[in-house]
Order: sequence, then structure tokens, then C-alpha cells
Amino acid sequence: MHPRLRRQLAMLRSDLPPAFRKLISVIDRAYREADTERAELEESLVSMIALLHRTQSRAVRARRRKQERLKKVAKAHRRLERVLEKSRLALFELTADLVVRWANPAAARLCGTALEDLPGKRIFELLQPVAAAELSETWSAALRRGEPVARTLACSAPGGRSLACDWVLLPRMRRDGSVSRVTLVLRDQTEAVEKNDAVREREDRLSVALSGTSDVLWDWDLRANRLYLSPRWQDLVGGPPAVTGSPGDWLDRVHPEDAAPLRAALSAHVDGHTESFEHEHRVRHADGDWRWVLVRGSARRDEKGTAVRAAGLMSDITRHRTLVERMAHDARHDALTGLPNRTLFLDLLRHSFNRTRRHEDYRFAVLFIDLDRFKMVNDAFGHEVGDQLLQQIGRRLESCLREGDTLARHGGDEFTMWLDDVRGSADAVRVADRVHEVMREPFELAGQQIHSSASIGVAVGSAQYQKAEDVLRDADVAMYRAKALGKARTAVFQREVIEGAPAHVQMESDLRSALVRNELCVHYMPIVDVMTGKVRAVEALARWQHPRLGLVPPSKFLGLAQEAGLIISIDQWVLQTASRQLHDWRREIATANRLSISVNFSRDLLEQADVGAQIDRVLRESQLVPGDLNMDINESVLAPDNGIISLADLHQRGLKLHMDDFGIGQGWLRHLHKIEVDTIKMDRSFLAGGADRDRQVLGRIVQIARDLGKTVIAEGVETKEQAKLVREVGCSQAQGFFFSPPLDPAKTRTLLQGGVLDVV
Repeated sequence: MHPRLRRQLAMLRSDLPPAFRKLISVIDRAYREADTERAELEESLVSMIALLHRTQSRAVRARRRKQERLKKVAKAHRRLERVLEKSRLALFELTADLVVRWANPAAARLCGTALEDLPGKRIFELLQPVAAAELSETWSAALRRGEPVARTLACSAPGGRSLACDWVLLPRMRRDGSVSRVTLVLRDQTEAVEKNDAVREREDRLSVALSGTSDVLWDWDLRANRLYLSPRWQDLVGGPPAVTGSPGDWLDRVHPEDAAPLRAALSAHVDGHTESFEHEHRVRHADGDWRWVLVRGSARRDEKGTAVRAAGLMSDITRHRTLVERMAHDARHDALTGLPNRTLFLDLLRHSFNRTRRHEDYRFAVLFIDLDRFKMVNDAFGHEVGDQLLQQIGRRLESCLREGDTLARHGGDEFTMWLDDVRGSADAVRVADRVHEVMREPFELAGQQIHSSASIGVAVGSAQYQKAEDVLRDADVAMYRAKALGKARTAVFQREVIEGAPAHVQMESDLRSALVRNELCVHYMPIVDVMTGKVRAVEALARWQHPRLGLVPPSKFLGLAQEAGLIISIDQWVLQTASRQLHDWRREIATANRLSISVNFSRDLLEQADVGAQIDRVLRESQLVPGDLNMDINESVLAPDNGIISLADLHQRGLKLHMDDFGIGQGWLRHLHKIEVDTIKMDRSFLAGGADRDRQVLGRIVQIARDLGKTVIAEGVETKEQAKLVREVGCSQAQGFFFSPPLDPAKTRTLLQGGVLDVV
């Protein structure tokens, strides 16, 4: 019962009847038992609630752990899917019969098939190795025994692609020992196999190349100081002793003069001062001779930059060096006589001249020797006999030399002597007298005795001269004075004689100096298309920039050059200069690609036996073709009795022949029919009169020339009326001051860049 009621009944218990007190006690006991049961029930309920809470907490934690595991499994599955999708390894899940159940994207890429098309297909239908049926049976038997299979096979994929793959098959077994499924891993090894094949192919190529060449392969291990030399080394040095692997196998055979430079070059490359190693030196052959070798190679370095290995090739260049030395010798020596040529003689002269600057008392002398009437021998007996005469004369002149002197062939029938350390002109004259003495004896040629003599000019070199070439020039001037005195004589250069000489003698001396001092220049006269104004060609005209007289026109000095025997040298110089200039214009100006050059050829130049070879050499050096050169020749060259037979040969080479100053000779109409002539250049006299009769004559000539397939160029067009006339009569091209005067190279370049001239 309620505690308060129990306290009130206790206070009244003595006043209550016993039956009532007994009832109250029963009731109170019942209440107490009920309270005890309730307390026990409450305690059990609390325990049950606590147990329920623990059970619920465990379930929640289990669910959370399960959810976390599921999340991790899903994440791992997604990661695995991404890995399998991006993987280069092709993965298949196969049945026991090797039928595809599942595959990753890499497998689809490898097979060249859509991913959804793979399930249900046999693996050997997708990738077909050689003998697929036998492999299927063999592999299935191994897999049934639970054995994995690993092979590298070449196979073909759909579309005909050839592959090389690593195959790894792993069986998954049931408890009863049967195969439930097979995991197949494929790795594409095609690229690696191809690289290996390429490496083997390169090695095979290198082996074949080395076996087919005379080059020696060398490989130097710098750390171990071991040198490998391929078997070709034995061929290079002539056999034994055998290679020991020591660097001395190579270095001990090097020529003593080349050993130090070779070691210096090697050290420079090993120390990193040069990017590659290359050196030429001599090695001793077994027969005692020396062989020239070219060694090339490079060093391999570690991460610190230290050279650890050097390798390369060694080539036998003995034949090449011999050829180069022969070419160098030939470039400085005359091919006919074997004597030094003009180039070598001038180098020697410059060396002696420099010595006069260091030693004021040192003197040297130059003898300029010209053979008298040599052309008569060529005309009478032919060039072959003339060459033999030059060879015999060269040997006789060598017998006149003192110890230390030098004889050279200057060119043609001219020789020069350099006399070392003379006291004065008297020493040189004594040598000249010996020359005259040996020349008096007849020469035995072609079964006949031929007599020859020489005119000799002497000049003594000293510190008074400014250039070495001036000494040679003065000896040349003295030689012409000896010829003027009656030939077969000696004349010593005397400056006072030259300074007091007549004007034409002074002019001749200046002209000879002009060739040495490069005072000549070339101006260019445009040749224009009379209808369009385009410049089709330019004519090269020689000019002389005289130090006192200024610019001298050709009419003032070419005749003198002809008389003095200088015309050939001038023609050759103009040809070389104009050809190089045309090459330069073509590189700089696009419109100059079809431009040609016209050069005047004198009769003297055409009489040279090697004129064709001279022209070929100039064109080759200037990178031109024969069609780029127009040869302007005078009518007199075409005369039947001129003795020149080279025109047809030159025309066959592809050179264009232009007949210059056409119409002023006696047989000009006959020359019009010569097949060698491509173009006629009408003389300016046809335009000077302007009468109707001259117009008719000009028109008739032009018509005949055009009917014969020849081009006509009008010369001397100076007025607008003359330009109109040449167009009316049918001339296709013209030149003259109406279009442009001769221009220097710079102004000609500006004209060519403009492209078109006014022809109205």
C-alpha cells in the first residue's frame, strides 16, 4: 500500500479491532509482495531493455560495417573496371571450351571488334595463330589437368593485322576437379618484336656494311684502357702482328711527325673541348711504307660528363691524299712541261719581295723569256710539234739555272726565271747569255732540225718596288723592248727609258700593268625585245679604268692589246667576269633566270687549241650552261682561209654564235647561210642613212635571215625613229643608246630589277 497510508494505519493500529488489523496486515503483505514483484519486474525490464539496446547497437554497427564493406567493394569494382578499361592487357574470361564469356575493352581493341560482339565467340576465331586447331586441342588438355599455359605466338586479327602476343591461360577448377572457367591474359608484344627485328636488321646492315667496306671499326674502353680494332685493321697495316687489345696497336704505328697532333686531338675531345673527333695521320704498313688514314669518332660520357668510351671509324685515304697532292701540284705546275706555272711563280716572287723588305741589301732578278716566231712553228708543223718544242726548250732553260733559282712556264710560249740573291743586273744578264747560248743549238723535231731563239727582259727586284707583281711587269716591258731591238736579245728594264718613251709605248706598258693591277672592268649593254621592252641579254664590254686618263673605251686600247699580244688574256678575263656576274644576278633577281650574256671573242682566242676546254671550265665554275653564252664573232673569223676549225665544235657544244657588225665585210651575204651562226647583229650603218632604199635593203636582209631561222639584232639604235624602223622591218631585238648606254654592274642590276624598258 501507499507508504503514507501505511504510516496512518500504524498510528491507528492499537485502536483497531484485531480482525481489521489482521486484514490490514494481509493487505499490507499483499502489497509488499506486489511491490517486491514489481521491483523484480522493473529490474528484469531494465535488464531486458539494456540487452535490447546492446542488440540493436550491434545490429546497427553490423549494418554500418556491411554498408562500408559494400561501398569499398563497389569502389574497388569501379576502380577495377577503370583499370581494366584503361589497361593495355587484354583480359578474357573463357569457358572450358575456350569460348569468350567476358572481356575488357583492351581485349576488344586488340581484336579490333566491338566489346559487345566478343561474348560467345571462340578465342581462336578472334585471334588466329598458326596451327590453331592443334593448339586448341593441346591447350585444352593441359587446362583440364589444371596446368596453366604460357606462350608467345604470332597471330592474325580480323582485318589481316599481324600481331605478336604473350598468351597466359589460368584454369579455375571446381571441387570435383573439372574446369569451371579459364582466365586469359594477352599482352601485345608486336612493337617490341618489331623493335627487336629492327635492331637485328640494323645490326645485320651494319655487319654487311662493315664487311663490304675497307673502314676499320675502333672501340676504346677508356676506363679499362682496352682498344678493339676490327679485322680490317690487319688489311690496313698489312697483316701481323696480331691485335692485342692495347692502344699501342694503333698509336705505336703512327708516324713520329703525326703522333703529337693526334694525341692532342684525342685529349681535346676526351676532355670535352670538341664535339667530335676527326684527324688525318699516317700509320706504318708492314712493307715499310706509310698509309694515310682518316679517323673519326666520338666519346660516350657518364652522368658526370667524364668520357668512358670512344668509338668510330678509320678510313684508308692514301689514294685520296695522293690525288689531292697531285691536284695541288697540277694546280701550281704546267701540265705540258712540268715546270712551275704562273701562280706558283708569283707566290715565290712575293716571298722574295717580302725578303727585300726585311733585308735592304737583298736583291733578286726576274727574266721574262718569250720565244721568237713560235707561232710559225705551230702553223708549219702543228700544235703537237709545237708542244714538243716547248718541252725541249724547258729542259734546256733548266740547264741555265744556278743553284736555288726557279724556272716557270708563264703561259703559251713565255717562260720566266727567278734568280735568287743577285748583286745586280749583271748577274741576271750572264744567266740570260747562257739562255741565248743553249738556244742556238737546233732542236730535232718531226725528223727535222728547227731553230728557235728568245727575247729576254730583265728586272731586278728591290725594296723600291711596292708590289712583287711590278717586278714581273717591268721584266715583261723589258722583254718587248728586246723584241723591238731585233729579237734574240736581252734588255734590262730602265725606268728612265720607259718614262721618256713615246705615248704608245707608255700606253702599252700601262695596259700590261692594268692586267696585273685589276684596272679593267666590264660594262653591260642591254639587248632589248623591240616589241615588249624586256631585256633578253646583255653584251659584256671591256673598259679600262686608267689611273690618269680615267675610263678608257675599248676603241682606245683593244687594238693596242692585239698588237701587244694581250688580247687573249683580256678576252679570257671578260668571259670569266661576265659569267660570274650573270650567275650572281640569277641568284639575286628572279627575272634574270632566262637572261643570256654576249661576249666578244677575238680571232686570237679562237685560235687557241684548248678554247673549248677554257669555255667549259668557265661555265662550270659559274654554274652556267652553254646556252647561256652568246659568242660575238666578227665576219673575218668566218672567212674560209682563216684556219679556224673550232666554230663548228663550239656550236655543237651548245654555245650560241652571233655574227657581230654584220654587213660591213665583203662576203657578208655568203656568211648569212652558215649553219653555225644563230644570230646576226646588223651594223649601225644600216640605220644611219634612213633612206627608203636603206630601209628596203635592211628589210630584205632581215627577211632572208628569218627565213634561214636566224635571229636579227639591230645595233646602234639611238633615236625613236630608228627604234620604229627596226620594228617595222622585223628585227626582233635591238641595242643602242635609245634603250640604254653600257652600264656598270650595279646600274645593270637596278635595270634588270625594273624588268622592262620603254620601246615607244
